[in-house]
Amino acid sequence: MRNSLRGGLVALGIAAAAGVPAASAQEAGGGQPVLLNADELTYDETLGIVTATGDVELAQGDRLLLADRVSFNERTSVVTATGNIRLLEPSGDVMFADYAELTDDLAQGFVQQVRALLTDNSRLAGTEAERTDGGRFMRINRAVYSPCDLCAEDPTRAPLWQLRANRVVHDKEAKEVIYRDARLEMFGIPVLYTPYFEHPDPTVDRKSGFLSPIFGYGGNLGTFAAVPYYWTIAPDMDATITPMFSTEDGLQVRGEWRQRFERGRLFLDGSIVNADRTTTSGEVKEDRWRGHLFGEGLFDLDETWRAGFNLQQTSDRSYLRRYRISGEDILTSRAFVEGFQGRNYAVANAYRFDDLRELYENEPYVIPLAEAQMLGEPDSLLGGRWSLDFGLVGLQRPEGRDTQRASIEAGWQRQFVADAGLITTVSGTLRGDAYYVTDYIRPDDPTGREDSTTDYRLFPQGQITMRYPVARQIGTVQHVIEPIVSFTTSPNVDDQDDIPNEDSQDIELTAYNLFRPNRFPGVDRLDSGTRVTYGAKTGFYGFGGGFSEFFLGQSYQISRNDQALEASGLGEGHSDIVGSVRVQPGPYLDLQYNFQLSEEDLEAQVQQFRVSAGVPLLRAGVNYYYRDRPTSGDTAPRREFLSASLSSSFSQYWSAAVAQSYDLQATEEKLRSTSASLTYSDECFTFQVIGSRDNTVRSGEEGGDTIYFRLVFRNLGEVEAPLISSSSQAASQ
Repeated sequence: MRNSLRGGLVALGIAAAAGVPAASAQEAGGGQPVLLNADELTYDETLGIVTATGDVELAQGDRLLLADRVSFNERTSVVTATGNIRLLEPSGDVMFADYAELTDDLAQGFVQQVRALLTDNSRLAGTEAERTDGGRFMRINRAVYSPCDLCAEDPTRAPLWQLRANRVVHDKEAKEVIYRDARLEMFGIPVLYTPYFEHPDPTVDRKSGFLSPIFGYGGNLGTFAAVPYYWTIAPDMDATITPMFSTEDGLQVRGEWRQRFERGRLFLDGSIVNADRTTTSGEVKEDRWRGHLFGEGLFDLDETWRAGFNLQQTSDRSYLRRYRISGEDILTSRAFVEGFQGRNYAVANAYRFDDLRELYENEPYVIPLAEAQMLGEPDSLLGGRWSLDFGLVGLQRPEGRDTQRASIEAGWQRQFVADAGLITTVSGTLRGDAYYVTDYIRPDDPTGREDSTTDYRLFPQGQITMRYPVARQIGTVQHVIEPIVSFTTSPNVDDQDDIPNEDSQDIELTAYNLFRPNRFPGVDRLDSGTRVTYGAKTGFYGFGGGFSEFFLGQSYQISRNDQALEASGLGEGHSDIVGSVRVQPGPYLDLQYNFQLSEEDLEAQVQQFRVSAGVPLLRAGVNYYYRDRPTSGDTAPRREFLSASLSSSFSQYWSAAVAQSYDLQATEEKLRSTSASLTYSDECFTFQVIGSRDNTVRSGEEGGDTIYFRLVFRNLGEVEAPLISSSSQAASQ
C-alpha cells in the first residue's frame, strides 16, 4: 500500500500522517510529536518506511532537520537524510552534511562529510562524525577547527590559523572540545604539534584549567617562566594561581580571588616570594619574605547604605616594580561606609597611605574622614535652595603633627532670570570649623617650638554672579557669547597660620576655578576678602557636531588676600589672566590650550597644550605642560614636560604607534620614556609587539628596556612574554 501527500504541513507526525496511529508516532519519537513539512510524503506499508522529499523540514523537540530527502524506518526507528542536510541544535549550533543516519529523536547517529557552524561563528569540519550517549558526545574524524573567516575571493584558501586533529570529541555535558594528535597551522603551514589539547566549547563563560604560559629573559629576574591555573571554585567565585620561577629570585606564587555575593563583590590579589633584598645602604639581606596584597570589596547593607574597602600593601619599596605588578608611587588603602537618600549623601572613610618614594618616611593615616551633605528642594527657602554640609577629619602621623577638625557649613543659593535674558545667581555660606592640633610648629615661629593648640573660626561669605548669554545662528553654526561678572565678599582672615595647612598647599589658578568662592583646593585655607571676577566665554557650535570654545577671565582683589594665593597668581590687585581654547571641528582635530599670563607683562606662567590631529591612516598627538608659577607660598622650580605620539592604522588589520615623553627641565637625561608598538588584529587572531625604554628610577628600581610580544588565538588562549628585558638593579628598601 502506498499513500502520498503533496504541498502541505503535516503536524501529526510522520507515521500519523501516513495513517499510523498518533500514539505510535509519539512513541517512536521518544514521546514528542513530530512536525513535518515537505513537498511529497509517501508511506511503504510493506517495509514500514515513510519517505519525505522536496524541501523537507522535520522538527522534534528543540531540534530541526532540513534536507532534500528524509526517510523513517518504523521497524528500526532510524531516520535517514540525504542531500543538502542542515541540523539545528538546541544550543544554536548548525551542522551541515551530505548523508546522515539518526535515531528517531535526532539526538544520535552517524554523519558523513560533516561541517558545523558554532554559536560564536567558529567552524568545525570533518570527514565523518558520530553522535552517541543521547547526543552528549560528538566524535569527528580528521577534523579541522577555526574561528577565522574564510577568504571572500577564494573560500578554498586556508584561513589565517586552524587546528587540525585526527579526532575531535565534543563533550556537551562537560562543555569541552578535546583534540587528539593536533597540529596548529598558520596560513596552511604546520607550526606546532601536540598529542593532546582541549578548550571549552563556545557556550562556556569560564572553566578550570591551565592558561597560556608566560616567559621571558633578562632584567632583574633573569630567565623566568609562569603557568597560571584558573580555578572555577563555584558559580559565584573563582581564583587564578600563578607560580613563577626565575633564576634570580626563585619561586614566586601569585594568586587572585574573585567572588560575587547577592549584595556585593570581593577581589583579592596577592603574591609572596622568599628572595634576597638590597637595602638603601647597599646591604644585601638574604632570604627575606617579600610580597604584596591588593584588594577591593563593595557590599550593599540595605537600600540606603553600603560599605567597601580598597587595599594596597607591599613588603618593600621596590617589590611592585621589580615584578611589574604596579608602577604606583603612593599606595592608598581605604575603608568606607556611605549612604544615598534622595539628594542627601553621607560617607565615613579611613585612609592609610604608603609612600614608596625614598624622600618620604612619615606617611599619615586618616581616621576618620567623614562628610554629610544635605541639599534642599528647589524654591524651598526664600525662592532658592538650601544646603547643609558636615565634616570630620582626624589626621595622624607616626611622628610629628596630628590634626583633628570638625566643620559645618550652611548655604543658600537662588537664581533670577530676567526677561531680557540676564541670569543672576545669589549665594551665601556660613562656615564654622573647630581644630585641635598637637606637635604643631608655626611657620612664623623662629624657635621651632612644638605646641598643641585649639582654634575656632566662623567664616561667612557671599557671592553674586551675573551672566548674559547671547546666541545667534550663522548658517549651520550657532554662535554663543556670554560675559560673566561676580562679586565675592567675606571678612578678611588676617592670620591663618594658627591652623596647619594639610589640604590647601597645591594651588593652581585655572579657568575652571576662577569664579569659585574658595579657590583653594581644600578648606584649611579660606579665600577671604572682597574681590570682583570678570570674564567672557564664547563658542561656535555646528549642527554636525563640531565646536569651538574660548574663555578669558581675571579677578581684582579689593582687600588683601592670603599670601599663598598671591604666589599662585592672585595678587593684591589684578590677578593673572587665565584662559582656555578648545577647538574640535570634527574627528580629525581636537585641540585644547589652557594658559595663565602674568598681569604685568603678559608673560606665560602656566601653559597646557594638547592636540590630537589626523585621520586613522596617520594621527599625531602632542601634550605640553609648562609652569613657572609656584603652587604654594614657597618658591617652586620651573616644570616643563612634553609628550608626543604618532599612530597609524595603515590597513584594515594593521596598526602601529610610537610615543615619547620628555622632562625638559632635567639637567641630565631629558628623555624619560620611549615606546613603540606594532599590532595585527582581526576576528580570530591578535599579534602585538611592544618595545619600551624607561629612563626613570622609581621605588628603587630602574626601568630599562623591554620588548614584549603577545599572541591571542581566539577560543584557544593567549601567549605573552617580554622577549628582552634589561635593567640595572638599584637600591631597594
